[in-house]
Amino acid sequence: MRKCVKLQVSAVMVGCALVLGSCGFDGRPLITEDIVTTVDDNAELSVRVKQALKRAPQTAVSNIMVTSVSEDSVKLSGYVTDEATVYEAERVAGQVPGVRFVVNSLTVFR
Repeated sequence: MRKCVKLQVSAVMVGCALVLGSCGFDGRPLITEDIVTTVDDNAELSVRVKQALKRAPQTAVSNIMVTSVSEDSVKLSGYVTDEATVYEAERVAGQVPGVRFVVNSLTVFR
């Protein structure tokens, strides 16, 4: 069984290499600009998410930065004290009306 899985994985890797090789992929990043700089950080959506994070008990004392990435997406960044706060911040941000996507870049600082 394991040998079969290894052969399948190898076949997929070879297939991907052939596809990427034929596309002229040169290893450079496909997106070269920072998408966060395209939207004003004081956008209404990010302000509402910041307010929601300050109202939630577990995230109120955290220093979480919120940046609008698009009209319906926000990015959370900064340092928090534990994994539970990472997940709670994402949950709270995702419940704000108008938020469809949350990019969670929070880091646990111990």
